[in-house]
Amino acid sequence: MRHTRTWCPLLGATAASFVMFAVPAIAQDAAPVPGSSPAQPAQASPTNQEQLENIIVTARRTSENLQNVPVAASVLSSDSLERQQIRRATDLQFSAPSLVITPDPLGGSGAPVFQLRGQTSPLGADNTVVNYFGDVPVDSRVIAAGIFDLASVQIVRGPQGTLFGKNSTGGAVLFTPQRANTRDVSGYVTGNIGNYDLLQFTGAINLPIVKDILGVRLSGQVARQDGMVKNLSGPDGNDKDYTALRAAVTLTPVDGLENDLLVTYFNGKQHLNPPITKTLGGFGLFFPPALAGLARQQQLGNRTIDQSYSPDYDNNKSYLIADTTSYELGGVTLKNIFGYYDIKNAFDLNSTSLNFPMVDVAQARHQTQISDELQVFGKSFENSLTWLVGGFISRQKTRVDQTTTLFSTSPTLFDTSFDRYTSKALFGQVTYDFSNLGLTGVKITGGLRHTWDTRVGSNRGVPDPLRISDKELSSTLGVDYQVTSHVLIYVANRHSYKAGGFNLISPAIPPALRTYAPEKLTDYEIGVKADAHIGRVPVRANLALYQGKYSNIQTQVTGSCGTSQNSNSLIVNAGKGTPKGVELELEARPLKGLQMNGFYNLTLGKYDQFAIPDVNGCTLAVASRNLTGQNFGNISRDTAGLTAIYTIPLNGNGEELAFNGNVYYRSSRLGNDLQGFNSAQAGYTLLNARIDYNNIGGSRLSAGIYARNITNELYGLTRNFQLTGAGYETFTYGDPRTYGVEATFRF
Repeated sequence: MRHTRTWCPLLGATAASFVMFAVPAIAQDAAPVPGSSPAQPAQASPTNQEQLENIIVTARRTSENLQNVPVAASVLSSDSLERQQIRRATDLQFSAPSLVITPDPLGGSGAPVFQLRGQTSPLGADNTVVNYFGDVPVDSRVIAAGIFDLASVQIVRGPQGTLFGKNSTGGAVLFTPQRANTRDVSGYVTGNIGNYDLLQFTGAINLPIVKDILGVRLSGQVARQDGMVKNLSGPDGNDKDYTALRAAVTLTPVDGLENDLLVTYFNGKQHLNPPITKTLGGFGLFFPPALAGLARQQQLGNRTIDQSYSPDYDNNKSYLIADTTSYELGGVTLKNIFGYYDIKNAFDLNSTSLNFPMVDVAQARHQTQISDELQVFGKSFENSLTWLVGGFISRQKTRVDQTTTLFSTSPTLFDTSFDRYTSKALFGQVTYDFSNLGLTGVKITGGLRHTWDTRVGSNRGVPDPLRISDKELSSTLGVDYQVTSHVLIYVANRHSYKAGGFNLISPAIPPALRTYAPEKLTDYEIGVKADAHIGRVPVRANLALYQGKYSNIQTQVTGSCGTSQNSNSLIVNAGKGTPKGVELELEARPLKGLQMNGFYNLTLGKYDQFAIPDVNGCTLAVASRNLTGQNFGNISRDTAGLTAIYTIPLNGNGEELAFNGNVYYRSSRLGNDLQGFNSAQAGYTLLNARIDYNNIGGSRLSAGIYARNITNELYGLTRNFQLTGAGYETFTYGDPRTYGVEATFRF
């Protein structure tokens, strides 16, 4: 445990030196800190050119200035989302530290997997990072193509539990759609034409049905694009073919009462990004069709396949209803958040790019969830005490029908599983401001959540349903000190967990492996947020240093059980670990019209104790059962990004030229002896750029050209090293160079 003792003083020393640098440079004429109010979408408050914007966030379920919130969070406003052309969930990682988004190994880009601070979700487990759309916790399939007409995206890092609807060990990502306006008719239409025959149209219209009382906003997006992986004998892979629709209704019948209704629809009929086979081993070496297929793939390269066996389709249809009602009553606000979603997803994935089903999986998945959260919050003791209490309940049902074909042209395994998950919680959090007691700027925050989880699962081949029940506590305790109106220091300790579950996809799995327990994480964080002037240049710097203790880590392994030689994906609780890291975000305006945003994060994590359980009757495809001292497999040690926006006004009527450039760097993924999807992977650097001519001639028309992955970098999204088991190694690759023209008309 020697590394723990040396790391903690390093956190304190780094934070202290950061404050010593920031405090002397504080501008004396900066704007005062705005107060809090009931939660609204995150937004950027306009200021003059000499100052940085005040970003308002809802990371603690109330509207606050980001620079005065003792939470490590990043915010992308609607303007930032547009200027940086963030069109998919995966684009978010280019603008926020510690955020890594990869395609689900089975669900593809339609089911993005969010990682924060090295915390990831094994295939089939609950999310380590919970996504919220309109304040409702949702499956990532609901938001995969919903990055349009948004007010903001907030990335909140670290364990969550005392304020948000569901527990999570990694963090939360909050997607806030644009609300309906009850006063004005407005809207926009955007057309996007690009290579690979991209056609994408996005639009929104806002209608005040009853002025100041009822407003409706309708928005949608339609996208069509040819596949970026050419298939000589079947449908191309990694294409776009979806329709997304959204309706937002705002009702304010009387003062203090407000209701926001959100309805979304998504329908995609696309094809997965196919894994490209690089090498064969194990069983694959004994099948002539596989060897011939490998030779053919090596001839075709990394963006072409010749495969007719599997269509690799990815069909996804989802609905979401979110209804939020808030009522202010004598200084106390009551808020209720109701949510319901329904997702139907079907895909067929040939795990290799060979025209032979070494491992082919076809799955139909249907999931529904109904949830409700009640909050009551207010202030007491002359506004010194801010408090929030509430309750949450969700009921989730999932059915999975899966057909697996192994080394044969006929299906070798068909199974159906059912999962019914109920979560109930009571929670509360308070913040006390000691300013009235003579300790100006000092606040202490404490929160507690008690959760009751019940899960019932069954499998076609297992006659008796399985049941697991857990009672868990989540907590937060922190102290923050507003040194000046421009410098905040905070220390926080948080504890949360992620629920356990079942391994149900095969009846051959023995009872000892059919369930797995919750994983838990306790972390310690030191943070500093500072606004300063270096000479005449306004600068913002936010620093967070953290270290955690991770136990009962849920880990994915592959193996065969019983007399069947079929390979199964299993989740086991394998050990303990220590995640730790540094996150730095910078913002500056060195010249008039020039805004620069950058970030860097160092992510580390090792297993302090790791041993995959040895279960009779199962053979696991791992190089080592004991990974004690090895790295978490999914971590890239260093990640950095820099965005520069330079705006040149042309006239006084809003006409301008805007230049936007972004560079993103990720070091190699470390990997470990679990191999599979935990294998090492090369790092990469991506360059993106965009030029816009806004309000052309003083009109409401804007147009721009853009290019992404300008250098046409070949970079890996996933690597699946299965040479010791099924006998193959595959990679899926990120998009090649894309470019296009986009025009927007606003009214």
